[in-house]
Amino acid sequence: MILAIGACTSAIAEQTDASAQVRDLEKMCEANSSDRTERHARQSLFQRLGGEKKIHKLTAEIIRLHLENDAIKHLVDERYADHLAKRVAEFIISGTGGPAVYEGPSLTHSHERMQLTNADFMAAGADVIQSMMNLGYGQDEIDEVVCILVSLRDQVVLGG
Repeated sequence: MILAIGACTSAIAEQTDASAQVRDLEKMCEANSSDRTERHARQSLFQRLGGEKKIHKLTAEIIRLHLENDAIKHLVDERYADHLAKRVAEFIISGTGGPAVYEGPSLTHSHERMQLTNADFMAAGADVIQSMMNLGYGQDEIDEVVCILVSLRDQVVLGG
C-alpha cells in the first residue's frame, strides 16, 4: 500500500512538473510570437525546415526516438512507424507553408485512444527537439516547431 501511494504521489508530482513546464512554454511562445511571425513573413517555416525531403527525414528521426523513449514508446506501434512518420510529415508540410494538403485524421481523433498527459507531451516534445538538433536545425526553427506543438497541445493531451 505504501509503495502504491508513493508511486501515485510520484506520478502526480511528475504531472504537476510537466504542467508547470507546459505553462512556461506557453508564456515563452506568447512572448516571442511577433518574432516568429516576422521570420515566417520573410521565409516560410516549410522552407527553413528544408522542404519535403528534409521534413520526412525529421519525422523519421522523431519516430525513431519515440520508439527508444521509455516514457512514451508504448504509445507507438513499431509495425506502423514508417506510416506514422509519413503522416506526421504530411501534417508538418501542410501546416508550415508547404504544398501538401493533410488529409489524415484529426489530431484529436488520432490521439484520443492514447489518453496523453502533459508528461507524455513533454517527453514527446523532448524527442522532437533532440531530433531537430540531431539534424542540425537552428534554435529559431526549433523554437517555432515547439510553439506550434504547444499551440496544438489541447488537441492531443486528453488524459488526466
